Amino acid sequence: MPDNSNNKDLDFATLAIAHKVLTHDQVEEAQAVLADEKARGVTGRAIEDVLLEMGMIKHEEIWAVKKAQERLLRDATNVGEKIGGYEIISKVGEGGLGVVYRARQLSMGRTVALKVLHEKWIGDDEFRKRFLVEARLVGRLSHPNLIQVIDVGRHRNQLYYSMEFIEGVTVETQLDDFGAMELPQAMDIVCQVASALEHLASKKIVHRDVKPGNIMVTTKGVAKLGDFGFVKSSLDSVLSPDGEILGTPDYISPEAANGDRDIDFRSDIYSLGVSFYHMLAGKPPFAGTSSEVLDAHIFKKPPLITEFRPDLPKLACDIVNKMIAKKPENRYQKYTEFFADMELLRRLVNPEGAEISGTSVTISNKETEGKIKFLTILLIINSGLLVVAIGIILYLLSTK
Repeated sequence: MPDNSNNKDLDFATLAIAHKVLTHDQVEEAQAVLADEKARGVTGRAIEDVLLEMGMIKHEEIWAVKKAQERLLRDATNVGEKIGGYEIISKVGEGGLGVVYRARQLSMGRTVALKVLHEKWIGDDEFRKRFLVEARLVGRLSHPNLIQVIDVGRHRNQLYYSMEFIEGVTVETQLDDFGAMELPQAMDIVCQVASALEHLASKKIVHRDVKPGNIMVTTKGVAKLGDFGFVKSSLDSVLSPDGEILGTPDYISPEAANGDRDIDFRSDIYSLGVSFYHMLAGKPPFAGTSSEVLDAHIFKKPPLITEFRPDLPKLACDIVNKMIAKKPENRYQKYTEFFADMELLRRLVNPEGAEISGTSVTISNKETEGKIKFLTILLIINSGLLVVAIGIILYLLSTK
């Protein structure tokens, strides 16, 4: 029987380095010990045992790396699996309710994103309902800044739905890779997401989990909001018990953190504001355990964004602060108010750029505007001269 221990050790070491649990030097030192033991006829020890003995790793760190190994193995075994009319290509990500795969729709031969309900929720009637609510609600929506649902189905004991596959990355990935964004880029993404949220609000839907990880940006720069696992709709009273907290702690609104049932679109404005803060500052306003962050959203003032970005204009800071006001009544009461302020900021930052107008973007041409103004002035002057000329003629006629 072949000895796969070396492969297992390599997998463990590679993952430990990738998760910054170990350094390359530490791994090489442990591998040298194993090689020496093997030369002396001692076999059977795993690299993590050596690392633990040398004091380079802790028990809980070994457990975490092994869990990562298990997930990778599980994901690898899913490749090629068929769910309904879809064949799994690779794992894309994981949300609160399900796992998202890159898959091939066999009937159409196209690539889609396939979201499958977590196994741990299969036996939970409430979560099954919420998963189907998510799919059906989003399936009825059509907006350029919302990820479009294609199909909803059930395969054996699995619930799933397919969505358009977005060629791009999440805002969270961009922030992790490159840090804080320049103001114009952040403004563009936030305005596109606000447009999608305005559309949801018109359908009396609250997303409840707006965050950088749920915002995809395509290769053409189009921002698309997805993952509606925690939406609040007219069906919510059937699905959510009183006091249930839904949302991601880093971006959750104070009222949602309190477990309030009567939340509206202003909760999404708060979460979008915290996301805007993160884009500009390079990190969310609060850090700590989940309970500490929840308490901070309810009770604490966030650090001033100028502490991280002193280059930002005051208006940008004012907009963010209004979006993340603790009380809903102190936030924007209409998306049109938000877009109006963002248009003022746009004119301040880039007078010749895209003009924000409600949910659409129009291009303003300063040169054309100048020509129109010039022609208007000429017309006024010429009109005035014409009036004077007519007055002189009438005077001359009256004196004859």
